Amino acid sequence: MIILITLAAICGSLALLLILIVIYYSLKIRRQGFSIIREHIGYFSQITYLDSKSVTIAPSDQDRRNLELPSISLASREGSIVAGGRVIYHQNQITRSVISAHGNIQQDSRIRTDLFIHQKNPKYSLGLDFCEIKFKSELGDLNAWIIPGDGETWVICVHGHRSNRRESLRLSLLFESMGLNQMLINYRNDVDSPVDKGGYHMFGLTEWRDLEDAVRHVRDNGAKKIFILGHSMGGSIALQFILKSDLDSSVDGIILESPALDLNGIITEKAKTVPFPVMALLPPIKNMVSKLVKLDWSELDYISKASQIELPVLLIHSTNDQTVPVTQSDQFACHIPNLYEYLKLEGAPHAAAWNFAQDKVELSIKTFINHVASEGYIKK
Repeated sequence: MIILITLAAICGSLALLLILIVIYYSLKIRRQGFSIIREHIGYFSQITYLDSKSVTIAPSDQDRRNLELPSISLASREGSIVAGGRVIYHQNQITRSVISAHGNIQQDSRIRTDLFIHQKNPKYSLGLDFCEIKFKSELGDLNAWIIPGDGETWVICVHGHRSNRRESLRLSLLFESMGLNQMLINYRNDVDSPVDKGGYHMFGLTEWRDLEDAVRHVRDNGAKKIFILGHSMGGSIALQFILKSDLDSSVDGIILESPALDLNGIITEKAKTVPFPVMALLPPIKNMVSKLVKLDWSELDYISKASQIELPVLLIHSTNDQTVPVTQSDQFACHIPNLYEYLKLEGAPHAAAWNFAQDKVELSIKTFINHVASEGYIKK
């Protein structure tokens, strides 16, 4: 009898432990993936030498890899430096060339690396004239930067998960040189934007309506050709818009960089790196997340819906992406009816194709837009 009671107690304790593991990881996934969080910015690296031509950094472990990219920004509370050129290693420090500097950044400044390169608005960062506008959405006014061009072709830029409009400024000089009008948008749950009543980032399931309102805005302002650029979750938003919106035929092409094409699959890949028994408990964990966030995982699977994306697509991804597996884009590329090009890089971090291979990325985007805008395609 004592043995049976002991076994029952052990089984009960084990069951309770497994339940607690399911609850813990469900809440962790909800927080990391869906919850609206204003993340704290830390400055963990330090400038040890700076002059007008070069900068030397004592990097933190998390900044070291970014400091090896061809183009990177060093951001401090006082200012920023765009660094590039040859990577010089000495002891535990890295030296790069100074491409440009803003503000009062100086030797001994604490810094962080920033893949977005540009720290403020288009005028401050790039010398480009722009307007800060508000456009109507179902939740209220949303902010956007408008950088005017000299024609009737527009590109609407959609940033990624917990990101901001600065993400697309890396391509603004290219678009400006092409004469394109640019609209860099905020969407629901961004800083200074209306908060959705659900209170979650939904990887396109709700945010596509904000993109629809942006498309309506540029169309009402004379756009004849419209392209969408989506980074990471911004790619999910663009695809959901194409699948759901009555205005999808107004768009001529989409550019997807490191798109989050199947969140369910992304979580599965992440779970493989977590100790046992998380992988075995993934079905109940995902089931709890779906109930907490109120979503159907299949709605976030854009790979299975690839055949429904009929307009031209430029797909950009890297084999080194540690956030969204490149295998998702590999599968997606096999099923898109009108894939213009799949630019598959080797070595770029997530959503940092421009930082890693600026010339290749800009040439692909320029060729894609020019070709599609001039040749067009048969819209539905």
